Amino acid sequence: MVIASSMSVVVAVGLAAPAQADRKNRDDSSPGRVCPVDTLSIGDGWGADRGSRKHMGIDLMDKRGAPIRAVEDGRINRTKRQSNGALQIVLRGESGSMYYYGHMDDVLVEGGQPVKAGDVIGTMGDSGSPGAVHLHFEFWRSGGESDAIDPAELIKRVCSR
Repeated sequence: MVIASSMSVVVAVGLAAPAQADRKNRDDSSPGRVCPVDTLSIGDGWGADRGSRKHMGIDLMDKRGAPIRAVEDGRINRTKRQSNGALQIVLRGESGSMYYYGHMDDVLVEGGQPVKAGDVIGTMGDSGSPGAVHLHFEFWRSGGESDAIDPAELIKRVCSR
């Protein structure tokens, strides 16, 4: 798999649907984790220039309405619409890590709801970022929003099976 650092360059890799997946689609180094998308195309990555700020996640591209999945068993911490109109989901995994999902067209879960790895929690869209259908995905390994780390390695592990 190639990870592109520019929104204009994407690489598509077909993947088995995690809800139907067996152990081969799970991240063996982090038991229970699955790829949050069915078809992997990567746009902007960690640190991409956003003018006055840097990109703090990775953009996963797909067609509008494609399923977005819980990356691990856990509980939905919150869902909301941000001031820019973007729909967001924050999942706290059983590992203690948290995951931020942004820009969906539909959120299919509620705050406090338990989820299993592979459950469909939203659909791909462009809320808050019109014209660029994608999932903005952040990985907060230690569970704190200020502790975001580059999710590229995690995505590579869970999505390349």
